[in-house]
Amino acid sequence: MAATALRAWVAAAGWFYWDDLILHSRAAARPFPDLPFLFADHDGHLMPGGMALTWIAAHAAPLDFRMPLLQIAVLQLVAGAALARMLWVQLSGRTVMLVPLVAALAIPLGLPSATWWAAALNALPLTAAMAWTVASMVRLGRTGRRRHAVGAAVATVVGLLFVEKALLIPVVAAAVLAGSWWTAGGSRAELQLLWRRTRCAWSALAAIVTVWAAIFVVVVGRVGGASSGPLPVEREAGAGGAGPGVIELLDHAYRLAVVPTLGGGPWRWGRWHPGPPMADPPVVAVVVGFLAVATVLTWSLIARRRTGAIWAAAALYPLVSVVLVAVGRTGPDTAAEIVQTLRYHAELPVVLAAAAALAIAAPRSEHGEQRLSHARRWLPASGALGLAVLVASSVVSTVTYRHVWSEQPSRDYTEPLLATLRERTEPLLDTEVPLEVLLPVTTPANRLSALLTGVPDVPEVGAWTRDPVAIDAHGALHPADVVPGRSLPQGPEPGCGHRVGPDGARLALDGPLLGRDWVVRLNLFADADGHVAVRLDDGDEVTAPVESGLGTVFVRVEGGGTRVTVTPGGGASELCVGSGPVGVLVPR
Repeated sequence: MAATALRAWVAAAGWFYWDDLILHSRAAARPFPDLPFLFADHDGHLMPGGMALTWIAAHAAPLDFRMPLLQIAVLQLVAGAALARMLWVQLSGRTVMLVPLVAALAIPLGLPSATWWAAALNALPLTAAMAWTVASMVRLGRTGRRRHAVGAAVATVVGLLFVEKALLIPVVAAAVLAGSWWTAGGSRAELQLLWRRTRCAWSALAAIVTVWAAIFVVVVGRVGGASSGPLPVEREAGAGGAGPGVIELLDHAYRLAVVPTLGGGPWRWGRWHPGPPMADPPVVAVVVGFLAVATVLTWSLIARRRTGAIWAAAALYPLVSVVLVAVGRTGPDTAAEIVQTLRYHAELPVVLAAAAALAIAAPRSEHGEQRLSHARRWLPASGALGLAVLVASSVVSTVTYRHVWSEQPSRDYTEPLLATLRERTEPLLDTEVPLEVLLPVTTPANRLSALLTGVPDVPEVGAWTRDPVAIDAHGALHPADVVPGRSLPQGPEPGCGHRVGPDGARLALDGPLLGRDWVVRLNLFADADGHVAVRLDDGDEVTAPVESGLGTVFVRVEGGGTRVTVTPGGGASELCVGSGPVGVLVPR
């Protein structure tokens, strides 16, 4: 409960960020969570369970962060409970289970993924499913009862519904069972008994993994990707570079990401807006992390038998994330700091906790007992003190992370904007949101119309308005007008300009336009209420309402060319079109 409350406190300092906004707009646009929506490829992820939760949040309370915050808290509580169950099973309910439990919940290794909504929808179900499956497989190996096989299979399926990385769950469970057998003595007869008790579960898990891997290949067809656009930290390596190599990724992953957190670090976080926070440990934090690792390893290798292989396997697990990043995320626009965001190591605390439980449960080493006999009195006190220092160090990192995470340009832009728009009735021209909120690589999610999808009590966002405004980075509206890129010259007919009949007319501009978004200020006179259709030579047609008599309407069009086609309709049969600019909106 304490860990859930602490991380909910951190998450509450944030808001909808990057993928959160992309997922929210996607979900809000769907009246029902059908299969094409649930099984959509999101940035190389297949996550129908996460998509379902985003749909619930987007429809229950659009752009209200309290709903994602509630989901984060519930998922964190479930993940913590599953971890506690795993350790309780592994250590048979002994009080010493509190040591790896507190350490795993306290260290900041899983902090970023547990406080960013989109990442939490992947990471927290994964950690819960992994811990539950390991516990069920350990029980199955001890008792042979089929209900534990069912529990492991169900947990794995649930994990796969949220992220494809859950395909690794059976591998982790197998490693834990093998580690338990190995530390206990590793006889062939015991291994055969373990296989007989668990083979039904392995058959079920193999079938689940095979089916889901096939679905993933059909739907996604790649590892990682950029269907929603890469995060900014994936674009900071510089244009034209080759991207980080595997050695550089390994260095950043172990030395600057994983190891400092094992001592409660990194204490300090960096951020390249609009990217996510990254671990930026000082040298002291790295040293403390290595000392913490060395202390645990020294105790384990001296006091317990055959635990070296356990820790070696656990130390290799981060390689999985590095390989996945190298295969699915690296490129000329990727920085090695991507692994320092820690979200690729979210389930590692479960692996480390399972390894610690195996070491604690391993038979004592007689030689080690003799060597540690003089220290037996102060070992418990030293362990308690070390755990307290770890928790304190982790709290420092958590507080500093919250400070960095609280910088949310999307909140600074959207919340004031929503408050202003609820007092406005005139439509808005669609436009891109500020770069600090979403970069153009996420298009069309970076458009105002996508951001406000499903939000009640706000005016329509589309292709026309009579009252143009520019929106700044703080969500404030400013009266705007069109700065001409080109202009529509005055027409030949005195008192009318360009006379446009029912069949429309192509009106020449004073020069060519490049293909992009443009705003046309149409100064016109309509013979009746109706609408006007407007298009550029190589763009799509858009319509805007017109009222009888003299008026001005601002129309957003896409494309380029040398002419504007104007066609009356919907009751209006004739227009007089005067001169006006075609360009971009800027504040007056």
